[in-house]
Amino acid sequence: MESKKNIFVFDVESTDLHGKGFAVGAIVLDAKTGEEVDSFLLKSFEGEKDSCEWVKTNVLPWLKDYPAVATGTELRNRFWKFYLEHKDDCEVWADVAYPVETNFLEEVYRDDPENRAFAMPYPLCDISSHVDVNVDRVKFSELMGLEKHNPFHDALASAFSLFRVSANKQTDMGIKGDHWALLKTTSKQQFFR
Repeated sequence: MESKKNIFVFDVESTDLHGKGFAVGAIVLDAKTGEEVDSFLLKSFEGEKDSCEWVKTNVLPWLKDYPAVATGTELRNRFWKFYLEHKDDCEVWADVAYPVETNFLEEVYRDDPENRAFAMPYPLCDISSHVDVNVDRVKFSELMGLEKHNPFHDALASAFSLFRVSANKQTDMGIKGDHWALLKTTSKQQFFR
């Protein structure tokens, strides 16, 4: 498979572990420099109302300032539009994609199966295949000011954790050797400790 010029990393928060996705954060980064190309963050009020107690306690406080739409369908349609704008130039990644992100993508598909069946992310790459699931992504990414369970921050931390691991070996992303230090200096400085 030919390497794409960007990576698209997304994270979803759901009403419970196997519930409906109601908040999405995504970031598109240049695969060689780590520079931000585009980003997406949105939540649905509908999903907030249906959330379990754990989500209400551990996730909703981080989403107060998120832009919002009324329904999950509108959230998924907006995400789909954002995804289509970038899919041809991106490898699509999630971190520990099952069950939350894969269930969300299934909902996206079911909203319009005729038009989406052959345009869904393929392959869906999983960062946890490269970064141990027990590693705290926020700490490992060396980014500052990130909140766990904020889907945009989680996507950003996962992306930079992948960059950090990839910096130690040649990868399809084109990052090798001590490129991590260069990546840190050329990327948005406010994120780094």
